Amino acid sequence: MEVHDQEQLLQVLRRLKEVFDMCDQDADGFIRVEHLVNLGLQFGRGDELKRLSSLLDPNAHGKINFKDFCHGVFAIKGETTVRLSWVLPTSYSPAPTTPRSPRGSNGIFLHVNGSACASVLSGEEQFEDYGEGEDVELTPSSPCAEDDTHTMGSSLPSSGGQTPQKMRQLCNSELLDIYCSQCCKKVNLLNDLEARLRNLKSNSPRKISSRAFGRQLIQANHTVFGSSPHSSTEDLFTDSLHSCDLDIADKVSFLEKKVTELEGDCLANGDLKSKLKQENTHLVHRVHELEEQVKDAESRANQSLEEESKRHRDIYSKMDRERNNEMELLCCRIQDLEDENGEMKLNVRKLKSHTEKLDQEKQRMSDKLEDTSVRLKDEMDLYRKIMDKLWQNRHEFQKEREAMQELIDDLRRELEHLQLFKLEVEHPGKGKSLSELSARTREIEMEHEVKMLKQENYKLRDQNDDLNAQILSLSLYEARNLFSCQSKAQCLAAEIDNASRDELVDALKHQEEINLRLRQYMDKIILSILDHNPSILEIKT
Repeated sequence: MEVHDQEQLLQVLRRLKEVFDMCDQDADGFIRVEHLVNLGLQFGRGDELKRLSSLLDPNAHGKINFKDFCHGVFAIKGETTVRLSWVLPTSYSPAPTTPRSPRGSNGIFLHVNGSACASVLSGEEQFEDYGEGEDVELTPSSPCAEDDTHTMGSSLPSSGGQTPQKMRQLCNSELLDIYCSQCCKKVNLLNDLEARLRNLKSNSPRKISSRAFGRQLIQANHTVFGSSPHSSTEDLFTDSLHSCDLDIADKVSFLEKKVTELEGDCLANGDLKSKLKQENTHLVHRVHELEEQVKDAESRANQSLEEESKRHRDIYSKMDRERNNEMELLCCRIQDLEDENGEMKLNVRKLKSHTEKLDQEKQRMSDKLEDTSVRLKDEMDLYRKIMDKLWQNRHEFQKEREAMQELIDDLRRELEHLQLFKLEVEHPGKGKSLSELSARTREIEMEHEVKMLKQENYKLRDQNDDLNAQILSLSLYEARNLFSCQSKAQCLAAEIDNASRDELVDALKHQEEINLRLRQYMDKIILSILDHNPSILEIKT
């Protein structure tokens, strides 16, 4: 039955461990309360989560280990706190918990699981040194401050983590519905005494003898399971006391086995200690050998360090000499560059002043060029005005000439008519011959006039051809001059920048001479056209 309960408890703990590992995000053995509350919000309400978090983390550390997690789960189910020190690897610190209800979720009374029952002391214990064949004297005192007599009632000793069989049957029966406060006190007292015994075993420098341990158990038995006429549960738990007395022998035998195992462990520890001493001696010898090797290595390292230092000093001195030579060369180079820089600064100042002068001269030349351009424009306007006036005069002269020619023709016809009339008057019979004579004379005159007109036409054609050739050559010359002037104007800035003052003055004078010759040549051409054939200058619409 006990084995079955232990297996059931281990199965429950394994399931709790799986849940704990799932909630452990960082895998450090702790569950953060904040993370657990966030998970619980998906399945419960806020007030329930607060109560659960207070049960799982009563000290409000913010983290829950596996042991506290198990205690909290059992507390949530309404059970008394289960001691898991025999299952968990962590150390146990006694912290008695007030029982909640006498029944779990299924209405069955829950018992307290613990490890082996130790020697019981209700107050302070006084121990002598653990010597061979010496007994340990125990001085019991009152277990409860609130009771006048010794504590009575049923005690629940933990035999290998289980309660006695009769006690379980009595507690699990439906006849017992009242959970005695004295039982709770006994349970807590047993837990405290067990923890104190464990601390004594761990802190004891010597082993306790079996006889002293037996006396300690007997005194603890009389102390814990003694009777009192004032106990409130005397009549109720009489059968329970008898069953507990029967289990004491089993407890003592179990504890004797434990003590034997502890003695065997101590012997094994002694053997291990002697073995460790031998290994320590071997390691000391090994350390001495290694120290000698270290000294040899240090001597070799010092020797190699001295050689390397010497070599490095030689290299450093060589590099220092080379650096000094390079510094001297660089200093000489810097001095030369400084001298050259000074000369360049002087040249820059001179060139700057010369550039300023050239800029001034350039400005003057530009002003002159603008004046010349204005004058040329004025001359061209004057030329256009003269040409317009010349065309008007020529047109008027042509009109007058035509009018005079018509007048001459009219007068000639009138004169001929008068001559014919005179001849007819003077010689009436010869009128026909006179008319023929006059017609013949008129024909001769007309032929002569036609010859003269032809000759004049030939002359005019020759003059027209000459003038056209002159106009063509003049147009080509003007176009060439315009292109040359345009190219000169385009490269004027470059010539001014590259040329000296004398060259600029000479170029300006040469340009003025060219403009003067062009003006004179244009005047001559215009006068020649006006003299020979002014119709060339006529503007035809």
